[in-house]
Amino acid sequence: MPSTSVSDRTKAANYGRLYSLASWLRPSSYWTVAVYHLPLALITAAALALPYFVSLRQLPLMPCIFHSLTGYPCPFCGFTRSFWAISTGHWDAALANSPLSLAFYLTVWMVFLFNSGALLSGVVLKRGPALRLGAGYRRKAVTAILTLLATNWIYRISMGFDVV
Repeated sequence: MPSTSVSDRTKAANYGRLYSLASWLRPSSYWTVAVYHLPLALITAAALALPYFVSLRQLPLMPCIFHSLTGYPCPFCGFTRSFWAISTGHWDAALANSPLSLAFYLTVWMVFLFNSGALLSGVVLKRGPALRLGAGYRRKAVTAILTLLATNWIYRISMGFDVV
C-alpha cells in the first residue's frame, strides 16, 4: 500500500472541486488569494461603480481615431455609452446603441462576482475542466467573438449612429 506524505494529505484537504466547473485551493496565506484575485476584483468594481459617481459627460473621452479618419464608427464605438446606460437603468438606450454591450456588462459582473467570492471565502478559485477550452474550441470561441463584434459593427453602421 503506497504511503502518502503529510503534505499530500494537506494539499488534498485544502483542494476542492465544484463539479467540473471550478476548483479551489485554500492557501496557507491570505496574501496568495489577494495577489491572485484582488486586481480583477478592483478593476471590475471600479468599472461597475464609476457610472454611479461620474456622468458620461464628465468622462475625459478622446474622439475615436477610426471615426475621424473614415467617418464610420469603429467596432467598439458606443460601448462606453451603452455600459453607462445599462448601469443607470436605461436598458433600451443601451441595446439600441450597442446590443453587444449587454454581454460585455454581464461578463464584467461575472468576473467581479467570481473574484470577490474568492476574496471573501479566502480561496484561490480556478476554472475547472468544463470551463477550459481546448485548442480546437479556442479557435471557435475567437471566431464567434469576432463574428459578434462584426455583427455589432454592421448594426451600428446600418443604424447610422454618429459618435458624440
